[in-house]
Amino acid sequence: MSLMSLPRDEAAGVPDTPAMLRQTAEELARAAAALIQQALEKRVIAGASGTSLIEKAPGDWSSELDAAIEKHLRQLVTLRHPGHGFFGEEGHEQPFNPMAVSGNNRRAVEDSAIVWVVDPIDGSANFLRGYPHYSISIAAVQAGEPVAGCILDPIRHECFAAAKGGGAQCNDQAMLISRTTDLMRALAGTVFPKPSAPFMDQYLRELGLAMRACGGVRRSGSMALEMAYLAAGRLDVFWERGMGAWDAAVGVLLIQEAGGEVWTLDGLPWWQSQALAAAAPGVRQAWEGLLA
Repeated sequence: MSLMSLPRDEAAGVPDTPAMLRQTAEELARAAAALIQQALEKRVIAGASGTSLIEKAPGDWSSELDAAIEKHLRQLVTLRHPGHGFFGEEGHEQPFNPMAVSGNNRRAVEDSAIVWVVDPIDGSANFLRGYPHYSISIAAVQAGEPVAGCILDPIRHECFAAAKGGGAQCNDQAMLISRTTDLMRALAGTVFPKPSAPFMDQYLRELGLAMRACGGVRRSGSMALEMAYLAAGRLDVFWERGMGAWDAAVGVLLIQEAGGEVWTLDGLPWWQSQALAAAAPGVRQAWEGLLA
C-alpha cells in the first residue's frame, strides 16, 4: 500500500528510515508530475489559458503552477507527517536552515527531525517555454544532511532516487559515477547565473577555463538533472553559483551514493552555500584546482 493512501494515524507509525523516506519522496514527486501533466493537457503554459507568470528576479521565472504544486505537496506532508518540516522554493521567506525550519504543525523541529526540501519544477523557464527539460526535486533532510530523495524527469520518465547507505538508482537500476581520469575527456555540466548576478565576471572566468580544459560543457537549465546526470555517469564534473538549497539537496545525495564527490566553493555547508562543485573521483583534484 502506498504511504499516501495510509490513514493518518497508521502513516504516523511508519518509521522514518531512509528507505521509507525515499518511497515517500518518489510518491510526492509522482503527485507533482500528475499535476504537471494535467496542466499540460489543459495547455496551462506561457501564452495559453491565462497562466500568471511570476518574475522573481531578472531571468528567474515561475508560474502559478509552481506555487500550486508546492502547496499540494506541503498539504500531503502535513497530512501524513505532521511533525516534519517543509521548505519549498516558492513559499520560503528566509534562507534555508535545517535546524530552524518550523514543523507543519508549527512546533519547532528538533535537530533529528525530517525537513522536506522541495523544488516543484526545477527548470521553470524551460517548462514555461515548452522546452522539454525540467524536473521535480524532493529531498528529506535530517540534521543538515540529505538522507533520501528523488529527482523525477516527467518528460523522459526517469526517476533518480537514493536513500542514505543504499546507493543511487535510476528507475531502480544502480547508478555509478564515471571512471574518467582525464579532464580533457570529461564532460562538464553547469547552470548559467541570472543576468544580474554579482558574481557574473567570476563565473564567466570559470566557464572559459572549463571550456578550454574539458572535453565539453553542457547547460540544460535544470540543476537537479545536471547533478543526477553526474551521478549516472553521463557527466564527469559540475559547478554552479547562485543556487538554493532546493536545487542541490537531492543531487548531493545522489552523487555521494553513486561514488562521486561534492564540495562547496566557499567552504560553507551545502545548504548555506550558493557555490557548489562536484566531480568523479578520478578528476576531482584537477577540477578543484581549475576552479580554485
